Amino acid sequence: MLNLRRRRAVRVASAVLVVVLFLFLGACAKNPVTGEDQLVFMSESRELALGNAYYPQVIQLNWGTPPEDHQLQNYVSDVGWNLADVSHRPNLPWRFTVVNSSQINAFALPGGKVCITRGLITKMSSEDELAGVLGHEIGHVTARHAVSSFTRRVILAGALLGLSLALTGTDYGTAALAGAGLTGGLMMLGYSRDQERQADELGYAYMTKAGYNPKAMVKTFELFLSLRNSEPSLIQGWLSTHPPPHERIAAARKRARSSPAGERSIKTEMFQRSLARQKSLARAYVAMDQGDALAKKRQWSQVAEQYRKAISLYPKEGMFYTRLGMAQMEQGEEAPALASAEQGARLSNGTYYPNLILGIVATANRKYSLAVDAHRKAAEILPGQVINNFLLAKAHDKIGPRSSAVLYYRKVVKASPTSDYGKEAAKRLDKLGYR
Repeated sequence: MLNLRRRRAVRVASAVLVVVLFLFLGACAKNPVTGEDQLVFMSESRELALGNAYYPQVIQLNWGTPPEDHQLQNYVSDVGWNLADVSHRPNLPWRFTVVNSSQINAFALPGGKVCITRGLITKMSSEDELAGVLGHEIGHVTARHAVSSFTRRVILAGALLGLSLALTGTDYGTAALAGAGLTGGLMMLGYSRDQERQADELGYAYMTKAGYNPKAMVKTFELFLSLRNSEPSLIQGWLSTHPPPHERIAAARKRARSSPAGERSIKTEMFQRSLARQKSLARAYVAMDQGDALAKKRQWSQVAEQYRKAISLYPKEGMFYTRLGMAQMEQGEEAPALASAEQGARLSNGTYYPNLILGIVATANRKYSLAVDAHRKAAEILPGQVINNFLLAKAHDKIGPRSSAVLYYRKVVKASPTSDYGKEAAKRLDKLGYR
């Protein structure tokens, strides 16, 4: 028994040594903001590659970009670059995009990719407010907050790996494979509140260097506070990951009082000109948002009425038709739903959700060839989505070729074996004799 305990202790010590070596053989790099050495497990080239890979996906999952508004996109890009040029990492391949979501949000991906939602930018009143938000997101990138979050996750995974090896004797190669999903999960990581506070400080520094008035940041945080009461469904998720608005308002006021930049004029003319189109369409998107709120209550006739109102106010917005098609499906109006979904996909010009939903509605109408085409387009726009691959497999299962159905069922099982889609795909493969 004593020898067994000693062997077990040796195994534990060896496992811990493996983990310690793994951690301290990681790369040390200087943080671009603080200048201090920082333990990281991601090179800058990898950081850039991740941003490039995820950026198109993030845009698609936020309903693409607002249609017919290149002026707004160019304007936001210009403001973003003005800030990036005075940041700690001016040479990154920065990109700034307005995405077509009503949620109140802005977010940054590794390597200089920044998005702000239509819902947030249309609530602002000046370029200085926009600069404060973009500066905050640039701060997350320059301080490598996503990389730090990734490193914390690697360290945790390493510790758990050591524990697993000690307790179960798991083979090293097999255990290492268990951590293979770390990189793929990077974009699900949130920032800590201390990181959010640092991003606020950096946003202030960048906006003042670029010629903006820091009082605008106070106004932005006051906006968030008011929206928490007036439109909680559009902002609550964002607020839950950030410091309390009252704290941010107080800190922003303190910074503004101590800065001579607080005497600068607020830039509104170009901002209002660039936002003119979106402001003129506000009633249409409000109608859509009201329809979305009613959809949560499953009041489908009223939902459809709101989406029709949105269409009447702005008939060139594809996602209004897509949403109407969903509401019509819920009411059993399959043929009208198909017409609406087709129009939504046609107007949306290569956006993921309208094609996914067209495939669903086409299948309900037994238009399997149309469903295959729609789900294929969705797969081209946003590859690897489990639900779309599953539905594409089912559509091929109806009309062939069988080999295509098997191909996509296998993709679903490989990507998500324990999900309902993965289990259903596995059952179908068994029935077809292809497991």
